[in-house]
Amino acid sequence: MHDCAVTENEIVLGFAEVSKFFGGLVALDGVSGEVFGGEILGIIGPNGAGKTTLFNIISGVFSPSKGEIGLGGRPITGLPCHKIAHLGVARTFQNIRLFREMSVLENVLVGRHSQASASLIGSVLRLPGIRAEESQLRQEALAYLDMVGLSERAEAKAGSLTTGQQRLLEIARALAGEPQIILLDEPAAGLNTRETEALGEFILRMQQELELTIVLIEHDMRLLMEVAERVMVIDRGHKIAEGTPAQIQADPQVISAYLGEEFAANGPPVQSTEERL
Repeated sequence: MHDCAVTENEIVLGFAEVSKFFGGLVALDGVSGEVFGGEILGIIGPNGAGKTTLFNIISGVFSPSKGEIGLGGRPITGLPCHKIAHLGVARTFQNIRLFREMSVLENVLVGRHSQASASLIGSVLRLPGIRAEESQLRQEALAYLDMVGLSERAEAKAGSLTTGQQRLLEIARALAGEPQIILLDEPAAGLNTRETEALGEFILRMQQELELTIVLIEHDMRLLMEVAERVMVIDRGHKIAEGTPAQIQADPQVISAYLGEEFAANGPPVQSTEERL
């Protein structure tokens, strides 16, 4: 884990009046919020609401058109992806981004690369210290695969895994960078009910065993409401609500914009709501 250990109720990530414009399109308009150390924050909203755009800005894929981002009390607005990752922010993507022709283990080793101290010359010459470090990194990568239940598929090509396994591999690769905060973008997309239940259990394990702070974008309301401690709702680029899962489920504006009356009356359905939304 990164040295900047956090305590509960400490703000580890903040964004203030963040806006993003793509020509005449307003993807985000003045969105502000905080993420507290060790919590699971859920973000929901209709497709195209601006949720992934917010993740892209936090992780350095985009720079905001307006607004500021802070991590652990220091400004990170406009920093490139690799620098933000080095500071302790990892993420997964809505569309799975794996090296499909590389092995499962090699994909996780990509995530461990940021923790390696080897120089280019040392790696080329295969010096004894470099070989020892490579062996250690391999063992650590295998440990992350074991954590997500994929250690037996370590030598298989990533593209041969099921969708659910690929989602878990992407999480393992993100964890391999030893982040302080992990941003999960629709990790349950394409998963069946059993896989989604297992994912929810794993998200809670990540929070508790690795002491991670987790921000989760998800359309599966059953999953999100079960694991999130707070929920933020974004609609048409604006934050329209924030509160506990119970408060969000009872909020008239959220019901109107996203959840629907059936959800408010009956709670989360057994199956994912993604198709309905």
